[in-house]
Amino acid sequence: MALTRNDFPNLADELESIFNEVSATKIAEMDAVKTLFEIKDEDHYQHEHLILHGLDGFTETTPGAQFPIRNSTEGDSITWSQRYLSGRVLVTKEMRRFDRFNQMEALVRSMTASSWDKINQSLADILLNGFATTAYTDVLGGSITPTGPDSLALFSAAHTNNLNSTTFRNIIRNDGGVNDPVLTRAAVVRARRDALVHSDPQGVIRPVNLDTLVVSPGNEDLAYRIADSEGMSGTANNDRNPLKGRLKVVVWPHLETRGSDSTDTSGYWFMADSGKVKETLKLLFAQKPTLNPPTTVSDTQDWEWTIDGFLVYGFGYAPYLRGSRGLV
Repeated sequence: MALTRNDFPNLADELESIFNEVSATKIAEMDAVKTLFEIKDEDHYQHEHLILHGLDGFTETTPGAQFPIRNSTEGDSITWSQRYLSGRVLVTKEMRRFDRFNQMEALVRSMTASSWDKINQSLADILLNGFATTAYTDVLGGSITPTGPDSLALFSAAHTNNLNSTTFRNIIRNDGGVNDPVLTRAAVVRARRDALVHSDPQGVIRPVNLDTLVVSPGNEDLAYRIADSEGMSGTANNDRNPLKGRLKVVVWPHLETRGSDSTDTSGYWFMADSGKVKETLKLLFAQKPTLNPPTTVSDTQDWEWTIDGFLVYGFGYAPYLRGSRGLV
């Protein structure tokens, strides 16, 4: 006779408790993801994202005249499909027969931690692969084409829209106008300046306040010296540091190495407008990862516990996130 769930309620409770504990720990470690991505529940398999480039503001009006209707510039749209993720943990008859609960616990802990770490790395790889339009295979096994609604790379010097010829850049440059500078105070200052004069398709300056600096562990020390030093870091200047109090540093361990091809990306660094960046990066769950006890077992007498979930992510309107590969 096949065993059913009635045979292992206590084990189900124990393993689910471990799954929830490890998941909570891993989610707490995803500070960069929570800072950069809009995280929402999604009921639909396909999510249609419409980018509102900006509703034209008010204009001078003759007193008594009818208020003018302003132009709504709903520009680009993009559709994302949910990705289904799954895996199995085998609790063998031997483990059960000899009460090897430590082995069962280790299996669930390891698979749960690995699942969340893969999601974390996959999200980091959106940024790390965001300087080209070449498709890549991410750590979750999916083929990702890192382009947005304008068919350009996430980080580009000439992002466009389908309304007019207006372009904007979100790839960081140095004072000499060269893209992809190493992390320096001067490059941070230039990036903030470029972002503050960002114009929308209406030609109106819509300042982007780059108040968040996102780095790998390899740039952690330098990033904090740039953002938190009382004086101007890297110089003999005794003047105060105007960046102090204006920048939050976020260290993202998964930026150290690109998961899709194991490239050393420790020199990459990014800046974001914390109030608007979630218009750029989206993470939508139709089902957050869950642990599912089996209702029956196979003729091997193994109990097959599964972890599965549905998620989708992508990027929309790009100006609220800036990036550099740290090459020059």
